Amino acid sequence: MAKQPGRGHKRRASALERKATQHHDFVGDAAPERAEAELEKRDRQQVKENREVVQEMAAELRDLSAGVPADGSLGAEIPFRIPRSVEEAKQVVRDAPEALREKARERLDGLPEPAKTGLRLAASTANMLLAPARLGLHLARELLRIPLTVVGALRHREA
Repeated sequence: MAKQPGRGHKRRASALERKATQHHDFVGDAAPERAEAELEKRDRQQVKENREVVQEMAAELRDLSAGVPADGSLGAEIPFRIPRSVEEAKQVVRDAPEALREKARERLDGLPEPAKTGLRLAASTANMLLAPARLGLHLARELLRIPLTVVGALRHREA
């Protein structure tokens, strides 16, 4: 089989062209590469800034955790300790209403006298407005108790 004329020359030229530095690499089309380098530079700066922010937050968290009271509570905002067991949770539930009442009393003591008077008037007004609802609920409970008592007595009699 005869060789085709000029076939090897094209292969050598294309190999050289593949390995040779392209004209646009060193003359004119460097703008996209520059933009990509600038983008990478901004990304590195952003990562650096994010690390600094995270380090500041970690330092603040360490400072806050250093100030945790000895009883384990989270400060004045949450006046009770986070429970570590079921029994401790039950105790917290028992103590929480009184702790909240005490906190409310402390806040009321800090209010000026006109505000205290306004709160007392609002509470008494709410009690007066809710009195008919409480009376209605009491009557409904008593009315429902009669049929339930009769049904209970009939069940007891059949058994």
